[in-house]
Amino acid sequence: MGTSKFNGINQISYQQARGEIMTGDILLCSGNYLVSELIKKASDSIFSHVALLLYWNDRVVVLESVEDDGVRALPLSHYLYNYENSKKTYNGELYIARHEVIESPNFDKEKLKSMFGKAVDLLNRNYDKDEIAKIVARIGLGIGRHRDDDEFICSEFVDECFKELEIELLSDQKDFIFPEHIAADSKVKPLFRISP
Repeated sequence: MGTSKFNGINQISYQQARGEIMTGDILLCSGNYLVSELIKKASDSIFSHVALLLYWNDRVVVLESVEDDGVRALPLSHYLYNYENSKKTYNGELYIARHEVIESPNFDKEKLKSMFGKAVDLLNRNYDKDEIAKIVARIGLGIGRHRDDDEFICSEFVDECFKELEIELLSDQKDFIFPEHIAADSKVKPLFRISP
């Protein structure tokens, strides 16, 4: 079932994680919600969601595309202590990963400004609900191809941002990209799992 490189990964507290997370890191979620379970099943993965992490003003900010809001920004702490303003933790597991290019000593950290400039430009763009139907058709019927537009599912948003770093993330033969593709990319390294 999907990539196994996250199996047995160390679990650390949110407070410890804040000291380890770098701008440009990747948040991978394994949700226990109905839609999350459907995504995991359809993509043969433990992952249902992917997002980018940014350090800003001593906060770890999640930049993501979600069904109800489209592209948005919120503190990572909300996943752990107030998910969807419910005063509850995210129902699932949260993993942090890093693309090896970002931690390379030769990597120009100034490029991250361009990446997050792109992410900010995409704020409030719609979630691509049609893309989900296309993915289901591709998986179930073997038909369809991905076409770029101005709406994003979570993995398309992350992929679009990484293109600003001239990084091509893994996708399938028809250019669809799921959280599993990003997790399975050979250059994406698991770091740890976060606990509240």
